[in-house]
Amino acid sequence: MPDPLKAVGGRRVLAGLLAAAIAAVALASGCGTRVASLYEKVLGSPRYARTTESLTRTKEVRDGLDTRFILQSTWLSNEWATVFSEEYANIYYLDPARKERVVSEWKVGSANHARFFVTLSTPDEKGNDLEKPGTLWSLRLVRADEKDFQPVYVRRTALQPEETARFFPYSGPWSRDYEVAFPKEAVDIVSGKPGEPRMKLVLSGVRGRAVLVWEQ
Repeated sequence: MPDPLKAVGGRRVLAGLLAAAIAAVALASGCGTRVASLYEKVLGSPRYARTTESLTRTKEVRDGLDTRFILQSTWLSNEWATVFSEEYANIYYLDPARKERVVSEWKVGSANHARFFVTLSTPDEKGNDLEKPGTLWSLRLVRADEKDFQPVYVRRTALQPEETARFFPYSGPWSRDYEVAFPKEAVDIVSGKPGEPRMKLVLSGVRGRAVLVWEQ
């Protein structure tokens, strides 16, 4: 199986080349404002990138030199949903009805639940089945007071592959992407000192255990 991390690196190189090309157009044409707008439509706005990065956590579980699995997740907080809505509206140039439906669903979903975008990369697809009732994986959200919650739902993302790559660039062809929701109360309690865990997303299975932590 190709290395998922190398796939991510390849996308970053491509993005860098595209950015350089856009910059060259800007210098040649002098159309700074329009080129900046084009840059954001193609590669994304700095605000969206910063917000998504700040809310994303990654854990690679290894056995010696071998990678057992890679877990990556973005907390789809209310802040993220607002920035996502602006980003989606800015770059989406196809069906306006789809745009309105997708934006509404993601904003309402983040308001009603503690939601996460979860990407799982495994050496083979056979065991990458978080959404199935008989999965051997256990996914829990642990609150600051150590109370843990089961998912309300785990489902494969409804985003198209091109949309997933655009909004969650850490996703790749060797991973599967899920939308996961927990009860809203799982993130309602904020206690402790800054820097201490606010919540932990814990994935356990026969391949190992990964813990992603979001701080206060």
